[in-house]
Amino acid sequence: MPPSKFSVGNVDITVLHDAESALPLNQTFPNVPADSWPPYQQRYPEAFNGADNLRVHFECYLIRSQGQSILVDTGLGSNATNPGTVAIFGGGNDGHLLAELAAAGLKPEDVDTVFLTHLHPDHVGWNTTGGANNSPSFPKARYVANQADVGAFKSPLDEQIFGFKFWEETIAPLERAGVLDLLTGEKTLTSEVTAIPTPGHTPGSMSLAVVSGGERALIMGDVFHNPAQITETEWAFSFDTDPAQAIQTRGRMVDRAESENAAMAICHTTGFGKVIRSEGRRYWQAW
Repeated sequence: MPPSKFSVGNVDITVLHDAESALPLNQTFPNVPADSWPPYQQRYPEAFNGADNLRVHFECYLIRSQGQSILVDTGLGSNATNPGTVAIFGGGNDGHLLAELAAAGLKPEDVDTVFLTHLHPDHVGWNTTGGANNSPSFPKARYVANQADVGAFKSPLDEQIFGFKFWEETIAPLERAGVLDLLTGEKTLTSEVTAIPTPGHTPGSMSLAVVSGGERALIMGDVFHNPAQITETEWAFSFDTDPAQAIQTRGRMVDRAESENAAMAICHTTGFGKVIRSEGRRYWQAW
């Protein structure tokens, strides 16, 4: 099946599915009572794996804008490129990003920019090729990330936080190759695509605002981990570095998506949707 596509004015966006997993609700949302989930499990059955688990997608996005090909995140990776992350989230199975990219008609050398929403290991897995000559997977691309995440996760902090080393495998080769550009605020990637700070999940988390032809979309990294958080913005995810800031950011981005009538992409939930209102509450509606 070919990757799914979505257009925002003159911008084409393709969803690239790297992998998926099931994660226990009591570990990912430990402060949310179990009896709070059933209404959302009924509304969003595709976002759950059984009664007690999230169904977590590891999605990447290909944006084509003004002749530029922008890859958003690089997923779990493979046993060669990101073994610790693949072992935990992928059950030892390689992700599919490169095959999905080929199905979308691009080779790795066709990518101009790799935009990393944040530097958690499940978003950087295909950054590099792995092996003895561990080099950038996208040889002609500039990789873009936020300076604050470097301070938060650079080795040896990666091992202290996650229990395994991923920095040397997935990010340090970019530094050595001189292809990693670090941001501290908003950054225009094309006149239609702008990187915006959305901190909380990590100190340097970023999202993309796409504006073209009178239409708008927001591609958000891990601002949200489940559609229920569109309604319950105060539900904290266990890996949010600063839960209070993450809650504030979620509320702000729901407000923005609603006021702009913008399509939204949530990187751990497949596809696009919009914020709708029903009986005085806001909900996610998938397209």
